[in-house]
Amino acid sequence: MLLDQESKEDIRPWNMDTNSFCMLMHLSQFASSVFPLAGIIMPIVMWQQFKKDSSVIHENGKQIMNFMLTTFLVGIVFTLGIVAVVKTLYTNASTEQGEATFSAMGIVTILLFAAGFSIAYVVFIILASIKAYNGQVGKYPLTIRFIR
Repeated sequence: MLLDQESKEDIRPWNMDTNSFCMLMHLSQFASSVFPLAGIIMPIVMWQQFKKDSSVIHENGKQIMNFMLTTFLVGIVFTLGIVAVVKTLYTNASTEQGEATFSAMGIVTILLFAAGFSIAYVVFIILASIKAYNGQVGKYPLTIRFIR
């Protein structure tokens, strides 16, 4: 969704143009790689600081919040699912060979899930950042709209 020129208010958040600020707001989710919880706090602070001044920032901020909430929810659901599967496999593994199979299957399953989830997370953020820099609302696929 390309935002019209009238929504590009004459503001310069953090002395940047609005598109660059929106891109940085999306990319700030990676800040947790350096400082714990920064990837959650930074986008929220950036959004809250300028959401009343710019509809572009407000729309991108809502998309980021929805993505973060969806990611958190999916992480909880899949973690509980993995725990249930591992518990079931462990309960059914009665022989030494069964225990070895359980260990290998459990480790491979957890690693594949973590790798797939991490790759999708990074790709979705980068694609949304590019859209925001181009003046569009950076929407994340497969995201539940908690904030409308």
